[in-house]
Amino acid sequence: MVKQLSPRNEPVQNRARKQRDKILKVTSELLKTVGLDDLTTILVAKKVGISIGTLYHYFPNKHAILYALSELWIEKIKLTLSDIESENIEQMPLKPFVNLMVERLSTIYKDSSSVLPLVAAMSSTPELKKTHDKYLSSVYGGLVSLFLRLSISLSSSDATHLARFYWQICHSILSDINNADMDGDQSVSDLKFLLFSLLERAKANF
Repeated sequence: MVKQLSPRNEPVQNRARKQRDKILKVTSELLKTVGLDDLTTILVAKKVGISIGTLYHYFPNKHAILYALSELWIEKIKLTLSDIESENIEQMPLKPFVNLMVERLSTIYKDSSSVLPLVAAMSSTPELKKTHDKYLSSVYGGLVSLFLRLSISLSSSDATHLARFYWQICHSILSDINNADMDGDQSVSDLKFLLFSLLERAKANF
């Protein structure tokens, strides 16, 4: 049975929008503390301080809440990549480009308290598979476009491979920093070095 992922009602009044945002915020925090398997609409409603009936007025099930969170994360990534794309990439040496990329991405990871469990939920939940595929396609496509503007001579398959590898490193390291699993300053410095090395090797056709 395919679960409904769209919200039951789009909030119009300010109070309703705040209630919806609170549901999303609490779910995000619970996803980080209790995990996907123990996350239930009953638990979310309890933590938000509303009845389960009121919660269902906004979202029909927990997967609909996760879908809404996933869409917000995808939009953040797309806006960040668009922001980077607006820069004069063609005239930018590799090192400033990497600095720009890591600094912009670091900002949104710091603002997202449960990025790692959310992306894990997207990839492991059948109901969210299309959303996860959309997320990765958007990220990889954006990175390939940026790499081509850096005058890196790559075939289509090599560009996609580099984008996948590049993004997996970024996401893994920034998620660990965000979860306080790694020293922030040193890890950011090491991340920049790794990403710079990848692009430098690609540009040299090594």
